[in-house]
Amino acid sequence: MSILGHGIDLVDVEEIATLLTLSDDFLNRCFTDLERQRLAAISANPERVAARFAAKEAVLKALGKGFGNGFSFQDIEVLNLSSGAPYVVLHGPTRELSDSIGVSRWLVSLSHDGGKAIASVIAT
Repeated sequence: MSILGHGIDLVDVEEIATLLTLSDDFLNRCFTDLERQRLAAISANPERVAARFAAKEAVLKALGKGFGNGFSFQDIEVLNLSSGAPYVVLHGPTRELSDSIGVSRWLVSLSHDGGKAIASVIAT
């Protein structure tokens, strides 16, 4: 297994909590229908939302890109296996970029504590 990229992102949970209280726009803009369904099913608190948001940022960092320039939050889904382990599914330009550099698997780790949420993502 060869590592092609690594991204890490740290998010302030309070900032996400504020965005969640303002409107549904943040969830609708940053998360796919499937992700929002999953978050609703697990009664997602701001910590869980923040960790998944951090994972989206970490994926683009692993690819050496940032949001904008054709890359969207909606292009990166953070889902869970039945075991609860997180995984990512890519769409659109993000998927095309990932495929073009030979990424075949993503390793994802999420955590939250002390008002911060973190995600580490490795592209192999």
